[in-house]
Amino acid sequence: MNRQLWSALVASLCLGPSMSAQERVLSEQMSGFPCDEPGIEKGVSACYAGHIGNALVMAGGCNFPDALPSKGGTKRYYKGIYAATPDSSRSLHWKLVGWLPEEAAYGVSVTLPDGMLCIGGNNQVHSLASVLKISFDGHKATATALPPLPHGMDNFTGCMADSVVYVMGGTEVLALDLRRLDEGWRKLSSTTEVRVQPVSGISGGRFCVWDGFSPKTSESAASLSLDGFTLGPDSLQTLPAPMSPDGEEIFLGGAAAINVEPGIILTVGGVNKDIFLPALNAPQPGYMEHEKEWYRFNPYISVWKDGRWHIVGRTQDTARAGASLVSYENQVYVIGGELKPGVRTPVVIRLSIQP
Repeated sequence: MNRQLWSALVASLCLGPSMSAQERVLSEQMSGFPCDEPGIEKGVSACYAGHIGNALVMAGGCNFPDALPSKGGTKRYYKGIYAATPDSSRSLHWKLVGWLPEEAAYGVSVTLPDGMLCIGGNNQVHSLASVLKISFDGHKATATALPPLPHGMDNFTGCMADSVVYVMGGTEVLALDLRRLDEGWRKLSSTTEVRVQPVSGISGGRFCVWDGFSPKTSESAASLSLDGFTLGPDSLQTLPAPMSPDGEEIFLGGAAAINVEPGIILTVGGVNKDIFLPALNAPQPGYMEHEKEWYRFNPYISVWKDGRWHIVGRTQDTARAGASLVSYENQVYVIGGELKPGVRTPVVIRLSIQP
């Protein structure tokens, strides 16, 4: 299959396309979601996801299966590993193929040539430092431990370039060279601001990070990061935020990002900065009771290429927070996520480019 479709789409938009981006990116709702663990059939957010061979693989995740937290609902975490083989239909038949060592969500997923990494995360008990390599032989998935993180990390971001895995969480940037596992994780840099739930990708061979938020403390109010950075030769170099067609900065906190081609990073979803920031600092009664439209999750599909952002689509199908992305055969699968605070979705979205 031609691996340059996303490049061609961005190039055509820059040259002034005859049809809109929304008409070029096809969004399809898929049927089918795991159902082997009680409650998971209602959808999860923050699961691990990738592909191994020709199978989509997802693991873990969390939800509120019984009620919103404002109504006394309890967050439930999952540990099943599921696989589905995509085809031209709009159905995914998920099978339970293995188990994580413990329930987990809010970690980092990295697809490898021969497996998938599940890095960090958390559950009801603790933040995880574990790094697992998931292998799948077409029937059964197994988990092998790799060098752990220096400490537990969750609600962070990561990706891989040239066999080096990069992660960023809080204020730290760490790296693990899969060719030199005996060296373990190395600290590459620190930032002056805390970034929770940022997104990342590889551009120009460099690790690039965008957005995130700094939680409220006893000494300072919560704040949002509306820009990004990349690791330069001597310092962190600032990267711009994507802009909506009306010229407003798009906040990517809680969004999902993935490299669809070398140097091309696609992002979808995320919360709305004007709704989210006041809720971090002074949540109002009934904040979680609104209809999903009130929260104004980001509907734009954005692509970073050649040092700038491009809006390549807009759809409410991908207006989610905490979704997971898998890039496979020139298509992107959007798995899970929440439609509003506390409400997950079991609908998988498939994005592809129309010829």
